[in-house]
Amino acid sequence: MSHEHFHSVILEEDKCIGCTNCIKRCPTEAIRVKDGKAKIIKERCVDCGECIRICPQHAKNAITDPIDTIGRFQYKIALPAPSLLGQFDETAAEPAKILSALKEIGFDEVFEVSRGADIVSHYTGELLKNPKALPLISSS
Repeated sequence: MSHEHFHSVILEEDKCIGCTNCIKRCPTEAIRVKDGKAKIIKERCVDCGECIRICPQHAKNAITDPIDTIGRFQYKIALPAPSLLGQFDETAAEPAKILSALKEIGFDEVFEVSRGADIVSHYTGELLKNPKALPLISSS
């Protein structure tokens, strides 16, 4: 089993001014400033995106893949956030049509993100019954 970690948050050092806003807001203390520039500690980063949102210099960004990369996976599940539906005029596109369109572009299953949140909450509760290591960090 591979233990390679991929992080979607990247730092553009040339834009960073070392202001420490990201350090103050990082929930996992995954950022340090060294030589006047922010550094992301990959082992601590949970890709929450708070540093992207808070950075006034736009020195942190998210890496995204083109949609055709889903073809590399045997089974593809889309978990759209409620905000996806809010980006469309409700008279032009009904929620069911938007979710169906995700299946048409190649996803095998489409579940609203709240379903995923229910599953994560269930398994988080199970894990908390017998924690193996502390601290435990959960986005939920």
